[in-house]
Amino acid sequence: MTSPLAIADILRARSASSPSADRPLLVALADSLSTGDPSHLLMIVQSNGSISASFRRLDTVRRQATTLLADHPDAAGPIADIVAQAQEKLILEEETLLRREHLLNQRLEQSFLTSPLATLEADEHGIITRWNPAAERIFGWSAAEAIGKNAIELLVPNIAREQVEEVVSTLLSGQAKNSRNANITKDGRIIICQWYNAVLYHSDGRVAGWLSQTEDITEQIRAEEALRESQQRLARLMRNLPGIAYRVYKKDRWVAEFMSEGVLAVTGYPASDFIAVGDQPARRYFGDLILPEDRDIVRESVKTAIAQQRQFEVMYRIRHADGSIRWLWERGTGVFNDDGQLEAVEGFISDVTAERQAAEERQAMSERIIAAQQAALRELSTPIVPIMQGVIAMPLIGSIDSYRAQQVIETLLEGVNTTGAQIVILDVTGVPVVDTQVANTLLRSAQAVRLLGAEVLLTGIRPEVAQTIVGLGLDLSHIRTLATLQDGVMYALGRQSRERATVQRIRQGDHYDARASTGSRR
Repeated sequence: MTSPLAIADILRARSASSPSADRPLLVALADSLSTGDPSHLLMIVQSNGSISASFRRLDTVRRQATTLLADHPDAAGPIADIVAQAQEKLILEEETLLRREHLLNQRLEQSFLTSPLATLEADEHGIITRWNPAAERIFGWSAAEAIGKNAIELLVPNIAREQVEEVVSTLLSGQAKNSRNANITKDGRIIICQWYNAVLYHSDGRVAGWLSQTEDITEQIRAEEALRESQQRLARLMRNLPGIAYRVYKKDRWVAEFMSEGVLAVTGYPASDFIAVGDQPARRYFGDLILPEDRDIVRESVKTAIAQQRQFEVMYRIRHADGSIRWLWERGTGVFNDDGQLEAVEGFISDVTAERQAAEERQAMSERIIAAQQAALRELSTPIVPIMQGVIAMPLIGSIDSYRAQQVIETLLEGVNTTGAQIVILDVTGVPVVDTQVANTLLRSAQAVRLLGAEVLLTGIRPEVAQTIVGLGLDLSHIRTLATLQDGVMYALGRQSRERATVQRIRQGDHYDARASTGSRR
């Protein structure tokens, strides 16, 4: 009896005379006989065609091999056995493949039914053949209502008909194409859907239709439009904002990530100068514009606020592109991540030069007004009243503190010097309390006036004031005191009258002496 290995060798040798189309399969059969493994044979028969075609090829090679080895009747058995093993293995593989395909179909069906995306299939004529629950939810038609209907006629309003027909035409040509277009629901609402489309094929490669999945993005579109409008409003606001909105991050230096267009008016430089692009550094840094003497203050204010994770406010000066000095006010805050790490600083900068100048002008005006008021008050609190030529009076009213005491002395001396007064009346009728300070003021005033050659009269001393002066042990012996201001004025009048009479007698005596001298010479 011939062994399978010998049968394989004989078959290889005789297959060389067979037609070239049959030779690979005969050689594969010989290899399977020599190894006892039908895999060599299956690799050839499975390379082309379905399982039924594979069975036919196995039966064909069995008959061909048996014919070639007709002179070895005992070869038919081993050849039939190895072909039978190949057929059994082919059946097992096909069953496994069918089970896998069935499982895959179940999963696909489950995915089809549970997908949140509306999913439909349509044939090459555009007729809907499948329709999932999500499609019913989005468009309103049930599967029974939708299947059998033309997809374009059912779902597409006139405003989008031309666009969708072009997409379908592309799909039927074998090319996938997605789209975003208007659709119509069962209740007549117009919605916007995003469509994801794929081409379906027949087993022979012909286009069978298409599969589409879609989602209603109407609200998303509205949100995008609202966001776009909000961004446009923000951009308009930033353009018209009289100042600088900014966001900076720390690299080697603070680099601007965003800076509003108002920076041009504030600094004289465009926003693009401060923003780094890619790996290229910024053309200039905002901190370099700050005057050197203000930089430490700004740096410490910002550093302290960031360390405490609080808002900061700081005012400083910069040098404008035109060379002028501008005052800026800045408010900002650090932006921190969930780990508390600083990511950026955001804030706003305003040019307050005009306000600063106005404030300085107001301050100067206020100081001038205060000075004028103080001068007026000095004049009112220490008034000099001319009584007659050579006589002035200063009526004191109210309390006298150290500041006013100095005013009394200064005003009194200035009055004596200006008017050439010989008699000064200090009236204390309106002073409620005479203490050591008031008494010392009176004494110092009298001494200063006497140094200028004038006499001081003190009037208006009431009994209780007199007792206070005595009690304080003050010596007013060198100051003439009178009861009232009127007494002081009468005294001054009398003194001036006596002085005029004396002057007149002196002049008359000089005149008599002159006449006598003239007569003796005659």
